[in-house]
Amino acid sequence: MEGIRNRGFISLVLTTFFAIAGTAVAAGAADRPPSQSSQTTAADIVRDPSDLPSPVGDRPAGVVHVMLTAREVVGVLDPSTGTTYRYWTFNGKVPGPFIRVRQGDTVEVTLQNDKNDMMVHSVDLHAALGPGGGAVLSQVPPGQSKTFSFEATTPGLFVYHCGTPMVADHIANGMYGLILVEPPGGLPHVDHEYYVMQGEIYTNAPKGKSGLQQFSEQSLMQESPEYFIYNGSVNALTTQFPLQSNVGETVRIFLGNAGPNATASEHVIGEIFAKIYTLGSLTSPPLTGVQTASVPPGGAAILEMKTETPGKYTLMDHAMARMDKGLMAVLNVKGQDNTALMHDGLTPPPAGATEISGITTADVKAATEAPSMVAVGSSGVGISSGGETMAGMSPAPSDSVPAATPVLPRFDLKATIDSSNSLVGCMTELSDGKVMLKLFHSQKVYRLEAQPLLFSQNAGHLVHVTGRFGSVVLAEDPHIPSYVVDTVESIADNCSSRTTVADIEKALAPPDAPVGGVVTMGSMSFDPPTITITAGEQVVWKNTSAYFHNVVDDPERVLNRVDVSFPSGSVPFGSPLVQPGTSFYKVFDKPGTYHYVCVLHETSGMRGTVIVRPGPMIASTSGKQSAGQ
Repeated sequence: MEGIRNRGFISLVLTTFFAIAGTAVAAGAADRPPSQSSQTTAADIVRDPSDLPSPVGDRPAGVVHVMLTAREVVGVLDPSTGTTYRYWTFNGKVPGPFIRVRQGDTVEVTLQNDKNDMMVHSVDLHAALGPGGGAVLSQVPPGQSKTFSFEATTPGLFVYHCGTPMVADHIANGMYGLILVEPPGGLPHVDHEYYVMQGEIYTNAPKGKSGLQQFSEQSLMQESPEYFIYNGSVNALTTQFPLQSNVGETVRIFLGNAGPNATASEHVIGEIFAKIYTLGSLTSPPLTGVQTASVPPGGAAILEMKTETPGKYTLMDHAMARMDKGLMAVLNVKGQDNTALMHDGLTPPPAGATEISGITTADVKAATEAPSMVAVGSSGVGISSGGETMAGMSPAPSDSVPAATPVLPRFDLKATIDSSNSLVGCMTELSDGKVMLKLFHSQKVYRLEAQPLLFSQNAGHLVHVTGRFGSVVLAEDPHIPSYVVDTVESIADNCSSRTTVADIEKALAPPDAPVGGVVTMGSMSFDPPTITITAGEQVVWKNTSAYFHNVVDDPERVLNRVDVSFPSGSVPFGSPLVQPGTSFYKVFDKPGTYHYVCVLHETSGMRGTVIVRPGPMIASTSGKQSAGQ
């Protein structure tokens, strides 16, 4: 009995000593400038989400050996900005290894602390029963190691992390991971398993600063991280290791929230979780049909879904501002499209089916009596205004009986332009300087696209075709020269300038100027962010994302005037909304520097620069040399 008391006293003394030492070293490390080698060398610390052990299956209980090495390394935090950070890791990755055991196993954990580390480290496993979850037995100074064992008693998904005070420092710097304790017989089969952990990084400088960033104790205590990350860094699970699946397959995500402060609200846009093992519990029945999983700091959840239709799906925390701080993952699903689940346009009702409104009569009336309404579909555009009838449909009744709530009228403008010489309408100048494009009302009516932008390939031509179509006024950007669309009964009706498909195609053609460079418009960035061309060349912006963007250097249109600039003597420019899959062209004649933004995502840092060098010298009529314009 005396020996047991002595061991307990020694353990308490050692824990207190290392707590004080760890805090002191942490404070010293925060003030110490990084070494030259740490400034010039950056490791890849990102954990591949598919890097996890095989399921335990039906094996009997045994002894499982786990080797962990505490290693402090400078790693890449944000590759897009050249941002690095000094991480504290288990085995050189964030998160640490995925540990997989069976209920009833004896787990033997050996923790080594790299001799080049500055800190005392330890490991606290939430699956282990005992003082500190093992942290009391594993306080390890640099260059030493310790081993302890525990029995895995309870099935579930559990977090582990460094348990050396101040514990929040060690977690915030990357020392965390997951341990799965499977029940006898293991978990049901799925096609894909992934290991994902959400974390927080606290730096002195704001997100986007390049170079080696320093840890901020003040930001940690204020619970205000500059970065939210999956698996160690920005874009770790979007460009480096996106998750993969095929249509019809099942996906299981072992999701942990390291914290140390923020609660996570995990959601996959366009998917519903078929099962959620809430808080990582495997002794309680899973929830089914769930949209968002709440995971507290230091908690976990097992998320399962079946991928039903192809596409790119975003895993994110539904505290959506965190996406701008780096927290986003992508699930790529490949396979044949499933139009029964989702498709563009209207759905023809089955024969004899009753069409029912999903909103109240008052809301239908509010929609149909609004100044403008457009119901957009791939096969056409539905149009209504001021309570007018549409396509032979009666206006909504004024009663409020829910059973009699009408559906929005269906209107199908199907059209095919079968040759480049088809006459589609005529142009008429308006008093406000805009142009009215009148479409001929016939069996062959030009079909409006699924967005309120009829011709959207390039600004400065037939581009931002907003305005009127019939009696409907679509949303219009007052800063962009746009085209008012109306219908006429025949060619003779006020048609001063006939327009053919060939005319439209010619107007949509890129400018007749050499291409100096191409900029890709991603989800929240221009790539490259800075491009250099020669005067007289054009820049092509290609929208390869799934979002609308624009390109604007006009201080009257941006949110912050300091974000844009253009050379003295030139005029500001701006594109309309550029749809996914389309492009915007701009010829730059005047040398200088142009700073521009996407106004829609300006606050997310979507900014770019065009540097225009003077053109080649050409001979003037007087024989002197002058710069080409």
